[in-house]
Amino acid sequence: MSPIWFILAFSTTIISALVSLLDSHFMSRRMPGMRAYILVCSIFTLPASIVMLIFFPLPAGIGLAPIWAIVASAILTSFASVLILQAMKSQDVARVAPMTSTAPVFVAILATIFLGESLGLRQWFGIAAVIGGAIIISFNWDAAGEGHFHKKPFLMLLSVAVIAAVSSVINKYALDYMSFWTAAGLDFLIASILILAFCLRRDVLASLRSMVNSRQAINLTVFNQGIATVATVMAFWTIQLGPVALASTVFNAKPLLIFISSAVIGKLAPGFMVSEKLSPKGWAMKGIGTAAVVGGLAAVFI
Repeated sequence: MSPIWFILAFSTTIISALVSLLDSHFMSRRMPGMRAYILVCSIFTLPASIVMLIFFPLPAGIGLAPIWAIVASAILTSFASVLILQAMKSQDVARVAPMTSTAPVFVAILATIFLGESLGLRQWFGIAAVIGGAIIISFNWDAAGEGHFHKKPFLMLLSVAVIAAVSSVINKYALDYMSFWTAAGLDFLIASILILAFCLRRDVLASLRSMVNSRQAINLTVFNQGIATVATVMAFWTIQLGPVALASTVFNAKPLLIFISSAVIGKLAPGFMVSEKLSPKGWAMKGIGTAAVVGGLAAVFI
């Protein structure tokens, strides 16, 4: 494996982790609300989608079924993204990221049901580890060492993972008829139209104008969307240069990076984003749960 592949794979993972940390910061500390944030994001995604579709148009004679599949996938992905951002307003990103990273497990399960793919014993052990890790992460351990299960966030974030998995399976069908870039362009375009339809309101625009340092916040949000797109391109390039399974394993190490980063940020800049105050046992259990999710995903993909 070439050094370029490793640089690309790990750089992609690091950038993706940075995007999640910045999302948490914007949602919990900067933006006046979720609608305002995703409206600003559309400033980047709408022109990006148009450019992508100009360079990668729909194939001739493609038919309506693959297009409707992308529409359905985009709607589901947009809904899942909104739920994730909503969770980041009150939940630690180190709890959100591992839970939402369980989506590939549900993709694997759905693929066995609807696409005829099969899973071996190692994959099933990996799936069990991922689900177990997600349950561990959903416990909050207080100073007395007692664990309290956060049922509502657990069910909500697990639902997000299932929605994202269904979207991925539908998207996989569409990719049999068009390139990745065409599908991504359509996805961005549909998401942008949905955002503008639901978020382009006077009260949302007024809330953006009344923000402190609004121009700086908007510029940083657009920058965050830009690097998120760069990470997507790098991920696709990584997959083209090397094994898909190994690339997926590296990408799915993101929750571990977020766990470490959020712990450091919580110490050095506690006001940067939502950060849980955990006991030593709480940190240990959260780390074990995150490691179980990452290790289980590796077992599924390798």
